[in-house]
Amino acid sequence: MFYSIDHASILSASSSPSSSGTCKCEGAVLMDDPMKGDVLSADRYHTKMFACNGLLCLNLNGDRTLILWNPYTKESKKIELPSCVLWPAAKGYGFGYDSSINDYKFVYIVWNEVNVYMLGSDLWRRVNTTTTCNFSYDGLHFNGVLHWLGTIVTRERTKLIVAFDLSSETYMNLHFPEETITLHADGNVYFKLQVLGDSLCLVCGLLGRVGRVDVWVIQNYGVRESWIKKFTTTEADITRHPFFLEFHWSFDNGEILVQVQQQFFLYDQENDRVRWLNINATDDNFSCVKSKSDVESLVSLTCNRNLFI
Repeated sequence: MFYSIDHASILSASSSPSSSGTCKCEGAVLMDDPMKGDVLSADRYHTKMFACNGLLCLNLNGDRTLILWNPYTKESKKIELPSCVLWPAAKGYGFGYDSSINDYKFVYIVWNEVNVYMLGSDLWRRVNTTTTCNFSYDGLHFNGVLHWLGTIVTRERTKLIVAFDLSSETYMNLHFPEETITLHADGNVYFKLQVLGDSLCLVCGLLGRVGRVDVWVIQNYGVRESWIKKFTTTEADITRHPFFLEFHWSFDNGEILVQVQQQFFLYDQENDRVRWLNINATDDNFSCVKSKSDVESLVSLTCNRNLFI
């Protein structure tokens, strides 16, 4: 099941004082999603979800079918992976918007073979581009580029960010902040890519007794020296599981809507504290939300020529 929660509901909950440290949000609404009523087998319990400009791209684990869904217009479209594509042996995948042609693309990468689906033409095609980096799984979309955590293996294992530009359909590498290289060499550290506000950010979680998470943002995209440490937290609810940390919204008052595993929190950067967000006054676990969709879209999924208003 899928729920939507609007910005106003969360902002209202954030503004409501609570002696217990809990914010109550009554704004979760059950959505009439395109997979409603499907019976899932044990090996297809997980749903991958990508969001971009109000469109969602869904995939059930182990299924060769993608589902594009516009929650605002309630349109949906099923897309089959081409028979030549190995599945589920993906090296990486992602969904995003190509502003140069005003179209949406789904990228599926197996080894060095890049397959691109374009919504406007409803066709798959293979792209001749390669990278020497190792990377895998979900690509993070930011400003028309998909990003993965990657590794170059030479004499040493060098961590970096692998980026795939949806317009030029080429790879590029972004370097980590210098300070994090030393941490990685010492081991016992976990990295994760996120989007915080209008910036690409790198979450650096120090595991074990340290119990610290550093959040870096890049101010000038592609320039290593422009990384700055946005904040550091020792809040136990966040540092306990940094690999499950997801940023969903950044508010004007400095608070961030954070998800850790199946729980939502409002994190106060200034005071390094969290408030648990109680959704619809229940203890239900809302675990399917992985990306925010902060606009309503009129993009048509049922005709080849997309309409943008």
